[in-house]
Amino acid sequence: MKKKILFSVFSIILILVNSSIRRLSPFNTSDSWKKWLNEVDPIITKAERSVFNSLKTEEDRKRFQEIFWKVRDPDPRTVQNEYKEEFYRRLSYANIDLEGANSDRGRIYILLGEPLEKKNFSGYEEVVDCELWIYKAEGRPGLPPFMYILFFRQNNFGIYRQFHPGLDSALDILSPSYMLKPITKYEAFQIIKRSHPELAQATLSIIPGEGDPLFSQSLSSSGSVLAQIYSLPEREIDKSYLKNFEGVEGLVDVTYSTRGIEGSCLLSISSSRGFKFLNYSVMPDIIHVEKVGDDSYGAKISLNLRVEDFEGKTIHQQERELDLRLNEEKKKVMLDERRLVFKDFAPIIEGEFNVSVAFSNKTTEEFFVYTERVVVKDGADLAMVGFKVEEVQSDKFIPYHIENYKILSDPRLVFNKTESIEGIIKSEEMPEIHLISIEEETNRREIKDIIKRGNLYLFKQSLEEVKSGNYYLRIKNKKAEIFNRVISVMPFLVKKPFEIERSEAFSAHYNYTFILGQQCLNKGEFDKAIEYFNRLPEEMWNGSTIPVIAKAYYLKKDYERVVELLEKEGVEKNYAVLLLLGNSSLELGRLKKAAEYFEMLRNYGDTIKINQTLGAIYYSLGDREKARVYWDRAKKLKNGNKE
Repeated sequence: MKKKILFSVFSIILILVNSSIRRLSPFNTSDSWKKWLNEVDPIITKAERSVFNSLKTEEDRKRFQEIFWKVRDPDPRTVQNEYKEEFYRRLSYANIDLEGANSDRGRIYILLGEPLEKKNFSGYEEVVDCELWIYKAEGRPGLPPFMYILFFRQNNFGIYRQFHPGLDSALDILSPSYMLKPITKYEAFQIIKRSHPELAQATLSIIPGEGDPLFSQSLSSSGSVLAQIYSLPEREIDKSYLKNFEGVEGLVDVTYSTRGIEGSCLLSISSSRGFKFLNYSVMPDIIHVEKVGDDSYGAKISLNLRVEDFEGKTIHQQERELDLRLNEEKKKVMLDERRLVFKDFAPIIEGEFNVSVAFSNKTTEEFFVYTERVVVKDGADLAMVGFKVEEVQSDKFIPYHIENYKILSDPRLVFNKTESIEGIIKSEEMPEIHLISIEEETNRREIKDIIKRGNLYLFKQSLEEVKSGNYYLRIKNKKAEIFNRVISVMPFLVKKPFEIERSEAFSAHYNYTFILGQQCLNKGEFDKAIEYFNRLPEEMWNGSTIPVIAKAYYLKKDYERVVELLEKEGVEKNYAVLLLLGNSSLELGRLKKAAEYFEMLRNYGDTIKINQTLGAIYYSLGDREKARVYWDRAKKLKNGNKE
């Protein structure tokens, strides 16, 4: 009976101890912090999120939260934080009245606030339900003086979504009753204009007065304005305070504030030797360099790729740095007369992701960020499009490469009339390829110059007889649509950019296997992660990889395997490793070993939680005197408001 009572007491203490340790864990964020991160998602910067996710203690998270709001306070002299109060007012309104903070209307409302004017077009015969929000920039960086933000319920069904001029058209706003007979975009515009001229104008561009119903020229300018709106949190906040938190170095770059530039980026999925790759090509509109010698110019360039799931959890992140060096002649040709495009790639697992690519010129502190949603499916058909397909014979991994072919492309997807559109398609059946004019629905051209090469289809279409303008390039087969992008055929010569691309030797495939395991781990697919890790050769089970592998086993609750791996020689006993060892030892009931590990953890910070945990452990071991020492220490820290 006595043993049962002692076992029950031990079980209760163990549950309390484990609860305390999980709150300390760098791998688990409590529900309250998840709730806070979800709340501030529209305004928290990527650098801030990265730093917060790296914090290991409750104390650091609370300190971060306090400073997060303080740097946004417009008037620190007052007791109230007007920014914080206004944010939560907008958040509440978005959740109650605008279909949620993550809806299109909710996001814009949180970022821009109450519009100067709202016009509702619900219940009209000519158009679907619409809301036109008119904003004044009020001096916010990068925004035009006035903006039309249009929302509509497509076919009068579902929630309101944002209208994107150039991608959406007046046809999407017109009432479904008008679709009983074929109608052009221009005709749709004229129908709307007769009853609602301002609404018709808003279908042309976000910028009032811009655009011509006969020509779709507002795609780039409207897209640029939207990019500026959604990047306001990145450009309006001074992130230098992040340097005050330990462990920030190498994780994020926090030096940039408002030096945003424009640029283009193109994402594509490819496959090679059993791996799927996310390819990205980045082309800044301008690269400023500084003189570093008599005939030499330079800049330090950084490319940062981040892949997140739809909950904002980071699945993969990588940063590449390049020390750009050019002489006078190369500078003139590559930067002044043309542009540079940087190409890179990363292995990727199956899933649906938000992808962001950041270009940074660290020499001048100029940057731009591109974001896009990407779907990666095993067995899905793939397509890559550019101005030239090249056959390559190499055992290296290179970007924009499928089997023996690679694509040369301009991230802007602009083409000269003297060129051809070329592409690589991986499909089990012959695809259908069409060029469809955005301006003239009747201007359609089927691309028939398609050659089969093994599992691939290569296509080519000369643009010599194609009218200048914007086109949808659509590729599909009987199963699904494979590719749908807007391309531009220019009436004047656009010089092609110079390419700087990275390649890796065939031996990198083991590293890719480890990266894919990490991605599965970050996604919460622990069994898949372990499956990838177990494919690694013995020499790759080292001090760098074992802590990551052990984390997968820990989350799978195989605590015996965690201890076995992390107690190996060569594995550095840092904070994260000690925490895993301490937690696992507790789960296995090895209290003396757990005490050793948590004693070592105190070297990283004498915190309330660690002292409470050690007190609980020694109490369970029967050493009440030692337990009292740690509990008194925890109480002293708490009374000193150091939590």
